[in-house]
Amino acid sequence: MPKLLQGDVRQKILSAAQERLWHYGFKKTTIDEIATDAGVGKGTVYLYFDSKEDIALTIMAAFKEEVLEFQEAIVRDHTLGPVDKLRELLYLPIKRSHEAIMQHPAAVEMVVAVRPHILARMRPYIEHEIALVGQVLEEGNRAGVFDIPDTMATARTLKNMTSGFWPPYPCVSEPEARKEALSGIVELAVRGLRKCG
Repeated sequence: MPKLLQGDVRQKILSAAQERLWHYGFKKTTIDEIATDAGVGKGTVYLYFDSKEDIALTIMAAFKEEVLEFQEAIVRDHTLGPVDKLRELLYLPIKRSHEAIMQHPAAVEMVVAVRPHILARMRPYIEHEIALVGQVLEEGNRAGVFDIPDTMATARTLKNMTSGFWPPYPCVSEPEARKEALSGIVELAVRGLRKCG
């Protein structure tokens, strides 16, 4: 059997952890079980990750990276105008997280367990997302669709407006109600950002 490369071992651990966390939940999953599922020793897990929380945050970061790739594609899409890009940018990350939660309800427990550490770990991804929204707002200004003096401050505000829609849903819990409420916020923001006249 060929020797696994370090990246392969790390990915094998992450895959085993994600499957176990999604199936059994955060509290019932142990590092020993993750190691066994990955076919490595417990010490090997600790070579790559500091804790179970670190593993969970790494899984969440990978999810966020995937969503950011889709958001970057939206920004580059020349068939969409600034208003449609803005709608998609604000709605896509929430939609994708809800889809993941619907497929793996135990993921909410994981999010709650690592919540105190999420902001620190996710800040670069959040800042990237805010920059993408700011880029679309600038595009809208240039196209004469928006009239926004400080696009980055506005982008940050828009991101903050949608934060209540992240699991475990402190704002609205039912899927259709979430979609309707988020759409209402996005439409209100778009109307408020449009250039008058």
